[in-house]
Amino acid sequence: MEIFDPTFGSLEKAMANSSKIQEVVAQNISNAKTPGYEALKFDETLDKAVKRLEKRDVSIEEEMADMAKNNARYSAFSKMLTAKLAVLRSVVTQGRK
Repeated sequence: MEIFDPTFGSLEKAMANSSKIQEVVAQNISNAKTPGYEALKFDETLDKAVKRLEKRDVSIEEEMADMAKNNARYSAFSKMLTAKLAVLRSVVTQGRK
């Protein structure tokens, strides 16, 4: 029997993947002007089976768009986790009364 809703584990994994994506995008942006550097693209769907990074030219516009999209996803995951914890907190405090 699980004490916590299984959604906690899913949200944790989703936030960890978002963090990995953010690392790759930040690395691409920081190396955009490095001669010979090829941008990396984190393939989230294959992360479970194999870590795969696909090399390509750096496009600041694409990287910034990826970063904005990833930030929005991470924020959504964080809000869901906060809501789940609020429900849990409410259950615990109501149980004391």
